[in-house]
Amino acid sequence: MKYLKYVLGILIIVVPSVLTVLIYNDKITQNSPVYYKQGVEFYDKGDYQNAYYNFGKIKWISPLYPMAIYKQAKSAEMAGDYKTAVLKYELFLEKLPDSAFDLKAKLSLGKSYYYLKQYEEAKKTFEDLANKTNNDGTEEIFYLGLIEKNFDKQKSASYFRRYLKKALEGNALNNNYISSSAEELASLGIDLSNDDLELLGISFYKNKKYNEALKYLSKLPAGRSWDYLVLANYYDGNKAITKKLIETGLIENANNVKEENLHEIYKAYASYLNGKKSKNWQTVYNIVKNNKLKGEDYILYKFTEIFPQNKMEYYKEITALYPNSNYAPEAMWYIIWEAYKAGNYNSAELMAVQHLKTFKKVKSTPKVAFWLAKAQLKQNKLSEAHGTLSRLVNKYPDNYYGLRAESILNKKEDFWTTDFKSKLPENKEPIEFPISVSQIDLKELKVIDTLFDLGDYEILKDADYHNPIVESWLNYRNDKKSLSIVQARDELDKMDIKPPIISAAYKLAYPLYLVKEMNIAGQKLSIDPYLIAAIIREESYYNEHAKSSTGATGLMQLMPLTASYMNSKLNSNVDKLADLEDARTNIYLGCNYIKYLKDRFKNNDLNVVAAYNGGEGSVNKWLNNNKYKDSDEFIEEIPFKETRNYVKKVFRTYHMYKKIYN
Repeated sequence: MKYLKYVLGILIIVVPSVLTVLIYNDKITQNSPVYYKQGVEFYDKGDYQNAYYNFGKIKWISPLYPMAIYKQAKSAEMAGDYKTAVLKYELFLEKLPDSAFDLKAKLSLGKSYYYLKQYEEAKKTFEDLANKTNNDGTEEIFYLGLIEKNFDKQKSASYFRRYLKKALEGNALNNNYISSSAEELASLGIDLSNDDLELLGISFYKNKKYNEALKYLSKLPAGRSWDYLVLANYYDGNKAITKKLIETGLIENANNVKEENLHEIYKAYASYLNGKKSKNWQTVYNIVKNNKLKGEDYILYKFTEIFPQNKMEYYKEITALYPNSNYAPEAMWYIIWEAYKAGNYNSAELMAVQHLKTFKKVKSTPKVAFWLAKAQLKQNKLSEAHGTLSRLVNKYPDNYYGLRAESILNKKEDFWTTDFKSKLPENKEPIEFPISVSQIDLKELKVIDTLFDLGDYEILKDADYHNPIVESWLNYRNDKKSLSIVQARDELDKMDIKPPIISAAYKLAYPLYLVKEMNIAGQKLSIDPYLIAAIIREESYYNEHAKSSTGATGLMQLMPLTASYMNSKLNSNVDKLADLEDARTNIYLGCNYIKYLKDRFKNNDLNVVAAYNGGEGSVNKWLNNNKYKDSDEFIEEIPFKETRNYVKKVFRTYHMYKKIYN
């Protein structure tokens, strides 16, 4: 009983204290998300002082505490308070070492040291980071160059050289630090070697600073970087100098320069010669052929455009003389196509098989595979055709020819027929984070997911994933529609193994905006809203303010004359061209133009899409030729390359939208 009294006494004192602490900590945990969200809102507005204050209210017991420290560090850095930023970045790296944010935090820490002129600490941080990333083309190398500028100019120069060499090797043409590194190297006041002069000249050229490039390229010995010297003069507008350099140096230097540069030089020379385009190119070709210079395959391919009446001869010459040329796959395709059109299906089949064996994953691969299957079908080789089509669908599920192959396998010959009774989903959820293509650790994904819920979408930029699909998602969240679509589209095109069609990656490449407006227009005018969406995506990538060089404006890229005609026909109130940048106005006029074309072409959607791009008169002219056996042939034979590709892109997008959302 004696000890029981002591125990009870202790419990009476301790239990209320423990309960008070637990209740207090629970309150902290509940309030932390509120403070974090407020901090994000202030940070996004550029109010870094209030952002720092709100993040600072999150206590150590909260799971958000480490990331709150990180956001305090970023807030301080953005406000120019580098001393506080250093303290917070150091604390964050101590609390959450080896996280997805490690590289970004160390880079920012190094920068903060640098701006505080704590060069030794900055140098050590950047050197550790450079060793960890093992990549010379990164910011830390640039900053090491800046640091050494204060102590050892030769060492500083070596860092800038490292950065520039690595950046140029990787073709990082839009890297902001290339121009800065070149300017810093040039400003050191050291004796520049020929290697330095060449590096500086090419770096400035890549950044389109042609006048700066010429300062260094012109000091090089004759013949060294001759191609860049020619092109820098060409783009700087120095016609006489460019022409003289080409005429005096072409034969000696042509076989020692990059292929893409040589092609540009040939174009420049042809444009400077006095005569017709065809005669000028013939002159260039004679020089190249007679002197056995590189690039004859390029000029032969150019001749297919200049002398279309002889194009098959040039295609055959390319495949015979230059079977390993970059132009050989496309040249061989045209020979296959010519055989198919002539009814030589067996010959077309044999050449297509050879094409697919010789050239792996080139631009023309799916097209050749599709027409191989068509040639097999013409010969009643049903089993072989089925296999060819199945492989095409498996390898290229999101390609126009893959989608077309799928429709044949499924015996759906209404590929170009749209359904005006369709309706786009109006209550769709926001596109989820593309987890299927990300490299994020599941443990860290939970942290990031929590931060997303609190409105912190920019946090992914600091996780150092460099994933274009993830960047696309971030741009989608920030309403950068066009950029988001292009990033996702380009990355999906590169992938050998595609994610599921209904994945976030595909939704980013094929998003839906203005759904209500498209549904209303579709219902009112008997147009499939999926077709409207496909046309808008291919015309403008949902950029309401898009303008082409020919004057086409807005979401549906309406030409002024077309818009004016539809405006008068409908008695609408579009009184100035700027009104076409209004989304609803543009959709209204654009869809009425589609309706006009549907009436003209008796609801033949293939002809409507072709006319939307190539013009009503052109399509009528093509149809009057009466030489097309089926719709596939009609599309492949559209004389305008832009319209031919446009039709394929629109129907590809139409069917992708159907797969993803229907």
